[in-house]
Amino acid sequence: MARGAISKPGPGPDWPVVGIAAAGLAVSAYLAWIKSTGAAAAFCERGSGCDVVQASRYATFLGAPTAAWGVVLYAVLIGLALVGLTPRRWVGAYALSAAAVAFSAYLTYLSLWKLGAVCPYCLADGGIAVALLATLLARRPAVTGRRSPVRPRRLVAIGATLAVATVVFAAGVFVADAPTAATARQEALARHLAAAGAIFYGAYW
Repeated sequence: MARGAISKPGPGPDWPVVGIAAAGLAVSAYLAWIKSTGAAAAFCERGSGCDVVQASRYATFLGAPTAAWGVVLYAVLIGLALVGLTPRRWVGAYALSAAAVAFSAYLTYLSLWKLGAVCPYCLADGGIAVALLATLLARRPAVTGRRSPVRPRRLVAIGATLAVATVVFAAGVFVADAPTAATARQEALARHLAAAGAIFYGAYW
């Protein structure tokens, strides 16, 4: 560095992004905890949409609670926002957020059309993903030239490609994990018993 030159400070933490991602992390962590422990979701009646969604096969993805992947994603976004969103880091955050919105939209479709149930916590998580993407777009770094990583056309291509790839990959995973006819009957019975408020009493040695 030449004598007397002043170094330009890097970007500071992006607190709006940190705050929204932290909210998403909290909701995702709560849903992952519910799935892992079998606990009932707060403010949801027994047999409600929350129970149906959490008891379904869509609540597990690649061997882990589906919401746990949201915890990982939001944690990465928080880390990126805390160290400062340079143009390239911003593109990374944008890509992750676009994938999160696409995955949340796909899960909402499965919940409504395949399970016929609504989980308020899942909808809240999806809404947070949309809010995060909107906030990132509103805070997009300025385009500095023809090779800028945040050019609008480039962002549209990245977002569309990731959205399609995310949905196709998720659909492939769920199809591969599709239950057998016997498992499907057991799942339907479990939903029926949960809706009826049935309680099992028993013991084992």
